[in-house]
Amino acid sequence: MKRSAKIAIISGIAAAVIISAIALTVHFRLSAIEGNEVSKNETASQIAKEIVGNITESKVPSEATESPAQHAKELNP
Repeated sequence: MKRSAKIAIISGIAAAVIISAIALTVHFRLSAIEGNEVSKNETASQIAKEIVGNITESKVPSEATESPAQHAKELNP
């Protein structure tokens, strides 16, 4: 076997080991976080809806909902 082929195989195995280690780390961290939540009987669809809701939720800055009087009151206490 040529030297370059050996290097390619070894680097491929090393990359697979690194990716697996990262995946396991993320899995265990998420498992720890999920273990702290109250409802442990969530279905996959409920979790997916929660994730989509968190991503698509548009948060309006609080200043945008203030009335001009409230804004003036904050500026001149």
